[in-house]
Amino acid sequence: MTDISNELTEEEILQKAEEIKTAQEAQKAEELRKAEEIKKAEEAQKAEELRKARELVTAEEERITENAKKDLDANKAVPAGKSYKGLKIFGIILIFLIIFAGIIIISADVNITGAPDKSYAYDTTYNVWVPLDKELSLGGYKIIALSPSSGENMMISLGGVTYPLVVNEVTYVPDQIATLTIFWGGITVMQIQYDVDLTYLGNTDNKEAAFRMVISSNQQLPEFLISFFLSKSGVIVTAI
Repeated sequence: MTDISNELTEEEILQKAEEIKTAQEAQKAEELRKAEEIKKAEEAQKAEELRKARELVTAEEERITENAKKDLDANKAVPAGKSYKGLKIFGIILIFLIIFAGIIIISADVNITGAPDKSYAYDTTYNVWVPLDKELSLGGYKIIALSPSSGENMMISLGGVTYPLVVNEVTYVPDQIATLTIFWGGITVMQIQYDVDLTYLGNTDNKEAAFRMVISSNQQLPEFLISFFLSKSGVIVTAI
């Protein structure tokens, strides 16, 4: 086979090389043109997306402004007298509720009666301070802490039964039934059976007998009720 290069003259070889070069340059130019077109298309797409985003933001701002204007117009449309009337009705209801709650508190009372022995599921412990030599009443149940005289022991009278008091010794109060009523006994709220263990802790400088009181009951005692009725009778009490 004859070598083709030997059939071409030097001038023809140079011409073909120039043609190849020209073709390559044309190809590169076409590729650059297409790349430029792609770049411009991408930039145009980004510009369109940015325009749409700005339109959405503008539309949202206009919607918020319009809603705020409507709310403002609606508030202006409410007559001042109507707003005042609403506040007046609310104030009347609030005063009524306060008076009603006050009547319940004032009319609340507890009556205590004897009860048979039984086992209890709930224990609640309090620290109590009873003024010395002062008769207190809790639902008709008389409590007196008697200060010692002439070397005698401290005594406490519970419902007419007197018990000697020795520091750190326990006085057991027999089982009782407490009936909580409101509206001066017209409505019974609850009835609880319980017994009480009183541990005498000594006297304070304020002429009070200090006790640790454990109430065992047949149902869970609301602490605020116990504190309320003990405090109402003149006993100082804190839950433990």
